[in-house]
Amino acid sequence: MGASSFHNKSKQQKTLMDNPAIYSDGLANSIQDSPLRTQQKMLGALKNMGGDATSAATQTVTTVTAVAAQILAANTSRKFLTLQNTGTQEVFVKFGSNPTVSPKSFAFILKPATAVNGGDGGVLSLQTYTGSVHAVTASGNSDVAITQFT
Repeated sequence: MGASSFHNKSKQQKTLMDNPAIYSDGLANSIQDSPLRTQQKMLGALKNMGGDATSAATQTVTTVTAVAAQILAANTSRKFLTLQNTGTQEVFVKFGSNPTVSPKSFAFILKPATAVNGGDGGVLSLQTYTGSVHAVTASGNSDVAITQFT
């Protein structure tokens, strides 16, 4: 392989890194994703699930406490939903009504992040669920990042 061939390959790799593209599987060829690039990848994945790539994303962060409450209202236009625990307490999730820790009445547990906003907390992604989402912690507070596409 000559120097010219090596130079062309390096130039092609740099172009790919500078201009990530959304592929049919919704993944971009990038090393580190910015929030915008993550949203673009999610829109690509949504399109592959039959959604519209021009769908609107609504992002919120809500604090879940030891008192069960609705964290997301029902939305008949919702196509995709993602919840991520960004706090340090387990979050118990239930659909349509308030969860309880004891007695056990919940659908999912989002594991806590190792540190506040650590990015490694539990994630729940749902396609086509349009009902309300409720959550509670066993004790203390924990933030949950919510993204829904309509």
